Amino acid sequence: ELELKTRKRERIPAQLLSTPITSTTRNGALLYQTAVIDLRERKQHEQRLAEQARLLDLSNDAIIVRDANDRITYWNKGAEEMYGYTRDEALGKVTQELLQIHFPEPVRKIHEKLLHENRWEGELVHTVRDGKHITVFSRWALERDAQGNRAFILETNNDITDRKRAEAALQRAKQLLETRVRQRTTELRTANKELQDEIVRRKGLEGEILEISDREQQRLGQELHDGICQHLTAVAFMARSVALRLENHRVVDPNDLEKIAQLVNEAATDTRNFSRALHRADVDSAGLVAALEDLVDREIWKTPCRLEIKPAFHIDDDVAASHLYRIAREAVINANKHSQAREIVVALTRSRKEIVLTVTDNGVGFQNSTNSVRGLGFHIMNYRARAIGGRLKIQCPKEGGTRVECHLTDKSRRSQKSENARPKSFPAKIIKALTALI
Repeated sequence: ELELKTRKRERIPAQLLSTPITSTTRNGALLYQTAVIDLRERKQHEQRLAEQARLLDLSNDAIIVRDANDRITYWNKGAEEMYGYTRDEALGKVTQELLQIHFPEPVRKIHEKLLHENRWEGELVHTVRDGKHITVFSRWALERDAQGNRAFILETNNDITDRKRAEAALQRAKQLLETRVRQRTTELRTANKELQDEIVRRKGLEGEILEISDREQQRLGQELHDGICQHLTAVAFMARSVALRLENHRVVDPNDLEKIAQLVNEAATDTRNFSRALHRADVDSAGLVAALEDLVDREIWKTPCRLEIKPAFHIDDDVAASHLYRIAREAVINANKHSQAREIVVALTRSRKEIVLTVTDNGVGFQNSTNSVRGLGFHIMNYRARAIGGRLKIQCPKEGGTRVECHLTDKSRRSQKSENARPKSFPAKIIKALTALI
């Protein structure tokens, strides 16, 4: 190749091709036929290719050109940065051997689609120089020769490894979220069912309390009429008799005055016991034993009661002590009303793990049915046991009678202590009914 000048002094690239015409010499010299080829178009084409190659090197994607045998004929700087191989190392290599490609489907099907549509795209897994695997989105374009056969393949690869990892993480987060949502939905359904059951139960309790309130008011009125009113009526008659005797200046029998005093004292005692049965001041941990002793010693009980407790017993929770006393009181009241027993025993014991309150009678017991022990008294005692983290059991021993047990473990008592410190609301209807009852 050399440069020639035209008449206009224009420089043009040219190529000289010389071949001998004959093998004989003429006057001692060989004759040659020389052709001068104008290279301007080829040089311009090469320049355009160089400019295009320089532009392809500016791309961040890996751009590879392969021939009909899948050998690399072009390798841009994006490919060097993505895979770690220089251009000299990659040129002439087979892509499958160099990059250890993992195809999503058989290579034969990919080539069939490429020959049919002149293009193909999909996700591939390549292995870079340091052995790491990357996921790329690859686009192939087919260039055919004059006969329509496969000549070159232009391959453009975009690294989507980070995107695939983000998609995988997002999918895992989505699955975890769906699992959590299902769990929370199940929990909410369970809580909703429990809340509905509790609403139904409380409505039933409200109705029972209102009913028992009316019944207790009737009972209290009857007891006042048959007890204290009878005493007061007798006192009134005897006082009137004494007054008439004094009015007629007759002698008054001292026994009549003594009888009046006795009736007044009996009425006062009945009123005091009646008042104590209706109301009891709050019981704390220090006064629990004394309150239980006072409970079993009351004269109003038609069935004798006694208390079994060790002198070393102690409790340090005021709230638990108050509820235990009220559970014992409710159990004693129920035993007096329904058990037809000869004796009622209240026992309070403590071990290393729990406190156990038992109220046992030797009466008629109850039938083995749920409704027979699920009256208002049971609900009240069960509510108080749960309020302090305890567990209520009502049993009918083989020897007869009824035994009410409240088990309060130290662990549950400590966990409920903080909750009991916060005031809890109670339905206004129940408060109103209890106020009327008291």
